[in-house]
Amino acid sequence: MKIFIAISCVLMFAWAKLEPASGMEELRTDHGGSQSRAIFGKDDRQELFSVPDQWREIGRSIAGKVSADHITDHGSYWELHGEPLSAKECPGNRFSDEITVPSCTGFLVKPDLLVTAAHCIKAQDDCDNFYWVFEYALSGAGDRNYTKAGANRVYRCKKIVSRNYQNFGDIDYAILQLDRAVEGRKPLRLGLDAQVNPGIELINIGNSNGLPLKFKDSAKIINVRAGGQAFESELDTFGGDSGSPVFNAGTGEVIGITSSANSDHYHDGVNNCRQLKVCNPGDKCYLAVSSGIWNLKNEPALAPN
Repeated sequence: MKIFIAISCVLMFAWAKLEPASGMEELRTDHGGSQSRAIFGKDDRQELFSVPDQWREIGRSIAGKVSADHITDHGSYWELHGEPLSAKECPGNRFSDEITVPSCTGFLVKPDLLVTAAHCIKAQDDCDNFYWVFEYALSGAGDRNYTKAGANRVYRCKKIVSRNYQNFGDIDYAILQLDRAVEGRKPLRLGLDAQVNPGIELINIGNSNGLPLKFKDSAKIINVRAGGQAFESELDTFGGDSGSPVFNAGTGEVIGITSSANSDHYHDGVNNCRQLKVCNPGDKCYLAVSSGIWNLKNEPALAPN
């Protein structure tokens, strides 16, 4: 059995108010007009603190896009504000008590350069009105301070260096220059010359549903899309994961950027809430789509120094 989860249109409209430039008019029509994501099979999402050191270190270089209305500077620290996941889904789901804030995810590729999905950043206003907060994640079980961040984790976007959106998101990336170089966090390794085929095992780390960072594995490339610009998988990704890095699990290189998938919830009329959709074998469930990192190969900003 496959459990298939992604954000419904209701949630997307709510997030559209949080993030006006979500790129909704550009979405791939074969995926039901939604930027939502999905869970397949067992829910494999894990808290970042619970995974091997290698991946925890990588997670430190991943940032969430946070509206200026949802973060406050207290001088000695910043604080993120949002609502618990339980406000968006039926009671009893995993992570229901965690606070949802980021609307997209990005990752460090040079000391002052961040990559995310193009549909997350459409114009300079998206730079001016949003912060990028690194390592929005729980530090351990019972962590109650995860919504607080030191100044060394909070950055502004200075400008859009490059942006490319084509073929309904098969090419879907933006390169952003941050307001200053990021210290103490390593740029991720990019597989700009990667050759991908079905069967390659994948890992993803992103702000699923706006939650603190989640680690997802137990997925493989199912199909390389026509044109070779993107690939499909059964990664457990959601809205909020847009722009997050997709890794070759064997090499640790980024080979994709989370772009899109299909709808995941339905209205539970009995309990009057949004419930998870179950996708059984044989059902027509769309796969998660990742834009290939190789689409950035000729970007001057990524050339070796």
